Amino acid sequence: MSVGKTGFRLWAALLLACAGAQADAATRDLHFVTQLFPPFITEGAGGKLDGAMIVILREACRRADWNCTVQAMVWKRALLTVSQGGADGLVLAQDAPERRAVMELSKPVLASSYGLYAKNGSALRYRAPADLAGRTVAVYGPSLSQTNSERLIQGVPGARLAVEPDPETVLRKMAAGRYGVGAVAFSNDDVARYWMRRDGLANLNRLAEVRQLTYLYGFTRSRVRTGMLETFNRTLDDMCRDGSLKRLAAPSGIRLASCR
Repeated sequence: MSVGKTGFRLWAALLLACAGAQADAATRDLHFVTQLFPPFITEGAGGKLDGAMIVILREACRRADWNCTVQAMVWKRALLTVSQGGADGLVLAQDAPERRAVMELSKPVLASSYGLYAKNGSALRYRAPADLAGRTVAVYGPSLSQTNSERLIQGVPGARLAVEPDPETVLRKMAAGRYGVGAVAFSNDDVARYWMRRDGLANLNRLAEVRQLTYLYGFTRSRVRTGMLETFNRTLDDMCRDGSLKRLAAPSGIRLASCR
């Protein structure tokens, strides 16, 4: 091969590499889906999405030079959209096999927990799942809340689930005594506090914390590009170090996951 041809090919390869680097560095348009899930994800004036998970995502995208949009929909549809590759990611994911099957997961961002709730004066003193024998456990689903409550009562004699379409319905019915004597609600604690305060459900109280959990962002595996998750996680680390995560989460009253 002649020197001329070799030089031309090297020059062409260099141009392609530069073009690829410029394309990779260009602003990316990313579309996320989610559900309304106060106080993590709320809807403000004019239908604009708000809440800790939304404002943190917007700031992270701004720093990464990404143009990110978020669309709220029914949770089942959001999960189906991601599984079919119809969106770039999911806002408000947990690190669970169901999510890892179709997503690459970011670092944990916010910390929360699951708890059991009952009407004031309940005689139940919860110490172990066996204490739920013969009781109705109300939960929102389909969701990981439902999945975790099913695991909680698995093998417990007479324990049964009452599944509702949203957390607010669960807590309202619990407060009204609609599930019968001895029933309990299984709920995210931050979500329960939000609806109990908003709807004035003063006759409910938390019996026990069932387990702790963290929330993060999911990136659709079929659409995620090389280096994207690493860039996002580095941005979250930077936001942790400069106090941005704490500042953005504070209005929602939600704890941060441990970060460095």
